[in-house]
Amino acid sequence: MANKTPYSIKDQISLLKQRGMLFKDEPSAHHFLENISFYRFKGYWWDMQADYTLHTFKPNTYFEDILDRYTFDRHLRLILFDAIERIEIALRTKMIYHLSMAYGGLWYLNQNLFETTPLPSNPNITIYQHTILELKTEFFRSQEIFIKDQKRRFPNQDADAWKIMEVASMGTLSKLFK
Repeated sequence: MANKTPYSIKDQISLLKQRGMLFKDEPSAHHFLENISFYRFKGYWWDMQADYTLHTFKPNTYFEDILDRYTFDRHLRLILFDAIERIEIALRTKMIYHLSMAYGGLWYLNQNLFETTPLPSNPNITIYQHTILELKTEFFRSQEIFIKDQKRRFPNQDADAWKIMEVASMGTLSKLFK
């Protein structure tokens, strides 16, 4: 059973108007609410409320100003994610290259290169062993063409670092790096 009754887009706009929100272009607002949820927008108008219990808005609160905030945040996220992706790929590449050149393509399986601290939740397994299990799980779950080819051509054979590390999550990579 739902906690609240769902509102149509038309009802959402009516509710916002009742609470004091203004609209310069209501048909455009209807379009945006069809594509960006009311609840997502709520985070962008939260501080524009005069009353946080009744959810009424401060004077001159326009939907279009909320949309501008959302758009700014969206663009900022795109810029940041682009930068993070570049850093992640560079880190992944350097890790693969330098460790493969120094220790061979299966360096990640060389337990001597890593700390073997017991896992706090299970002292019978080390953090390294747990991380390798995560890495292999990610490898077997991957649907990347080059991984499927590796599994088909070399069944039951460990993949070289330059393959397996490309499908490792950033979390798994950071654990190996640590």
